[in-house]
Amino acid sequence: MKMKSMRKGAVALTAAAALLPAASMAQEAPKLQIGGTTYTKWLYGNQRSQGAMFNFTTIPGEGYGENGIGTELELLLNARLSSAVEVRGRIHSRFSQNFWTNFGGFGGNPNGPCIAGDCGEFDPRSNQYIKLRGIAVTLTPGYLVDSATIGANDFGQFDPYVVGRIRYIDRDNAYGALVQGSAFERKLTWDAAGIALPRLWAGPNFTTGAFHATDASYVFQTKYAFSELFDLGGIFQYTLDNELNKTDTTLDNGRDLYPRFRNGVGGIKAGLHLGSTIDVRGAFYRSYMHAENTNYFGASGNNNPAWVPKSFGLNGYSPVPAGRKEDNTWRFDVTVNDPLDIGLSLNAQAFSIGADYVSIMAARRESDVLLTEGHDAAFAFPGPSNAAYGVFGGNPTRIGYGGWTNETQQVATINVDNEFTDFDEPMAETAIGWRGLTLNPVFTNGALDLAGEYSYITYNTNWQAWGDDTRSITDTDYPGTELDTGVGHNFRTAYQPFQDKQTHIAVAKARYVLDFGRGIDLFGKFKYIYENDKRLNNAKYLPFQEGDCAVDGTGCANNKRFYDPEGQFSTGDYFGNPGTVTVDGVTGYKWKPFDNIADDDRELNYTSFNLGAGYQMTDDLYMSLAYTKYLVDLQDGNTALQGYNLHEMVSGFHNRNQLALRAKYILAGVEFGLEGQYAFGSFRPDFGPGFVPQLATEKQVSDVGVALGSRGFEGRYGGWNSLETRNFEHVRLKMFMKAQF
Repeated sequence: MKMKSMRKGAVALTAAAALLPAASMAQEAPKLQIGGTTYTKWLYGNQRSQGAMFNFTTIPGEGYGENGIGTELELLLNARLSSAVEVRGRIHSRFSQNFWTNFGGFGGNPNGPCIAGDCGEFDPRSNQYIKLRGIAVTLTPGYLVDSATIGANDFGQFDPYVVGRIRYIDRDNAYGALVQGSAFERKLTWDAAGIALPRLWAGPNFTTGAFHATDASYVFQTKYAFSELFDLGGIFQYTLDNELNKTDTTLDNGRDLYPRFRNGVGGIKAGLHLGSTIDVRGAFYRSYMHAENTNYFGASGNNNPAWVPKSFGLNGYSPVPAGRKEDNTWRFDVTVNDPLDIGLSLNAQAFSIGADYVSIMAARRESDVLLTEGHDAAFAFPGPSNAAYGVFGGNPTRIGYGGWTNETQQVATINVDNEFTDFDEPMAETAIGWRGLTLNPVFTNGALDLAGEYSYITYNTNWQAWGDDTRSITDTDYPGTELDTGVGHNFRTAYQPFQDKQTHIAVAKARYVLDFGRGIDLFGKFKYIYENDKRLNNAKYLPFQEGDCAVDGTGCANNKRFYDPEGQFSTGDYFGNPGTVTVDGVTGYKWKPFDNIADDDRELNYTSFNLGAGYQMTDDLYMSLAYTKYLVDLQDGNTALQGYNLHEMVSGFHNRNQLALRAKYILAGVEFGLEGQYAFGSFRPDFGPGFVPQLATEKQVSDVGVALGSRGFEGRYGGWNSLETRNFEHVRLKMFMKAQF
């Protein structure tokens, strides 16, 4: 009996031992969670554009619009394979031209331009397909490293001056490997990543060339907290874009690579935290870039994706300059938190972002790298109606008279990304070349919040002839990208050939909760911007010799003035003299001759007022109503400059008003949002004297939609600038429904 009992016990122990791994595996069994979001958007506007379900894009071949209804679907997958392994993925339908009226994406013209869903089922922009947006595996082994993520990532762990978070609609489009670790009880932390280089925009000419499979950016950052008072960190990033070596024609031993674009950025950051009252932070960055500029990959971009521009003309487009550049960037921040114990605090920042500072992977939007709120987004693109090139035919407005409604976000790159945004979203602007100081006092006392700002900004890009007298102004390393024209700072313009500019920004904001009912939110804001730019400030850069054009308006001799010692380069190569015209018996110049250094001066006096109130109508519904007034007095060069021959001129007085109704409603997992705007106002042009106004012909009526016989003038490239007062009225609405499951 005893032996039998022992045998039974042994069998039981063996069975238990065999079941232990199974029990452990049962506890570690994979768990799959599936969730998602449906998002439906309604757009309505009286401009009647319907190119896509977004208000704005500058990408050729993509639509933009303010009318239509569309729905997208997002599926979120998360699988926990064990305590050390997690898999996540996202599947998302595209929202570009996915209108309800597409009826599932059928029909359309496969040979059409693919705007407003015309290409139907033949193109992913309108056929309602669902796409894998990202897949990643995260390992947390518990030794050597804290975690390792392989696959899709937004890479928001780094520094927006160096490697920035990928924009929200492309979070999972970036792939790479991220390893994170720590030591000394997490006093020391580090992150290292290899990121596949986005071939669509991360290199000269907005491309990484023909051979892209091995192009990557590598980044390492670390931080050590010596104590609660002091920490020190560093970051280094290196980007390499290679192409096939054209001289390696022997395939027996493989193919060599040749660098097309290289970019390195190193930075050091420190923080001094003196208790809860004073916080001091500083950062210094050094960047290096080299875009291959010897015509190694050819002298033309025709059918050659590997081509690297050597020059951008006067108004080129690229996310980086040409050639080889090195520069520094730094910032210094101080926060004094209520030292007098009365609710008054102060934030201060000094900063300088180099003219040649380049980090191709820096944040392109959604990361505000400066304390100042910068310019307003209401007048964000050249032209009173926010058109890209307002003097040429076939150029409808992109974002409309209302512009974007929020303040701007500053980013440390010219590779700014405002694509596929709506009017109610923040707008990013480049801060390359900015240097200055911002003071931001904040006061809180019970239901009252007050905040202010004063910023003084000058520019590292204050130069003449792009800073190089040995080249023509139409031969430069710097992409002008619409140049610095328009009512406000053009969001992706960092460079123009002549600049001597200063900016002052003053802001006062208040919010008060009135103790009535559920509490009425009262809010208001005042903002003033004064900006002065002398642009061309030396007479040697004027296009023609003194007295070249007769005072009586009978003609010009066209004797050029040269600004280089060898007598090769003249701004007269671009700013040609006017011809003569006779209108109603008056003979004179078609536009003013460029014969005075004041002809291109820019002076901006920009004032805005905002008042509004909000109320929690029910537990689920919040609504607000606001009114904003904009008064802009601007002199932006006269007809001699005429927006660098390209852009609709904006000199004169702008009087703009805006009413905005906002609402938010949440009901058991479903969120509704609404913003409706009514913007109205006028633009009274003032382009100065020295020319004879012309009368619009049928051509101008057809090209730019002005009234027949209305006053204006033709420019050097043709086009038309109206001299009549223009009245604007813009109604637009965005409403959305977001359901999570």
